[in-house]
Amino acid sequence: MASTMMLAGVIVLIMILALIYFLFSNPQSAGLQNGMTNVAVQMTDPPKVPQGTQHLVVSYSSVEVHSSGAGNQSGWVQATGSGTVDLMALTNASETIANADVAANSTINLIRFNITSAQITINGTTYNVSSPNNKINVAVTGSQKLGANSAVLIDFQPTVNAHATGNSNATAYVLAPAASAIVVSSNATVTINTNIGSMASLGAGIKAKLGLGIGIGSSGNNNTTAGRTGTAVIVHGGQRVSNFLVQSVNYSSGTVSGLLYVQYPVATNVGENVTLHISGYVGYACDNTEFRLTGVYSNGTAAFTPILNTSTPGGCPI
Repeated sequence: MASTMMLAGVIVLIMILALIYFLFSNPQSAGLQNGMTNVAVQMTDPPKVPQGTQHLVVSYSSVEVHSSGAGNQSGWVQATGSGTVDLMALTNASETIANADVAANSTINLIRFNITSAQITINGTTYNVSSPNNKINVAVTGSQKLGANSAVLIDFQPTVNAHATGNSNATAYVLAPAASAIVVSSNATVTINTNIGSMASLGAGIKAKLGLGIGIGSSGNNNTTAGRTGTAVIVHGGQRVSNFLVQSVNYSSGTVSGLLYVQYPVATNVGENVTLHISGYVGYACDNTEFRLTGVYSNGTAAFTPILNTSTPGGCPI
């Protein structure tokens, strides 16, 4: 009797060990069991750079994704990935820069990463590029849940500005970053590869969804009112974007606070206290003065991207 019980115990132990071996030797099955999925973080880029630019190489680190809707598994997740990427090679392509294990069926709403250095090559000569806003927060638009073959595609949209230094006619280059992101799923027009450094072409549908073709970067001015030129503007406290006067920029919470002035149907000179989160809007679509908050940076500045209305405005209320 004892030997029979011992034999049964051995059989049960062998079955348990076999199950453990199957789970850990099959990552996909293990992922399904523990409710996690491996998500690629990809990057594409329509850069705005000086004429003659051949390469814009950016080094990055500390990629993190923020997921929601996953109970106690929601929050910031450290991704695997750091290195360099040549943004000039990504105008019509994407490159995987990191990957992260997040809860399946959750929603990623934020990405953040650090720019550690940058270099630009213009007409065969390479220059260092400084980046005052080196900690980048990126809002993920939409609320699409992650599937088994999903990726977060960052539309990184920097502008490189040239500035005279006053020293032997030398020129300094400064990178003003702005970015947005969407979730994409693997299909006939999108290839998702979690291997860091892998590249894929972008289909027309994805490019349209990203809104590629609208240049985004710094306004390059320090005027009290930020200029609207079809590119993103970088502002700080005391500057105005459309009908919104920026008072403070809070990097830790990803918010911008200020006074919002009503323009229609009757303009007022009394502002309403408003706190904007990333993807928040100011201004009006009816008169093409609408801007979206697309970046909050550690140096106390924020990026607002104009929402360009290519059709004739329908008219504002009177």
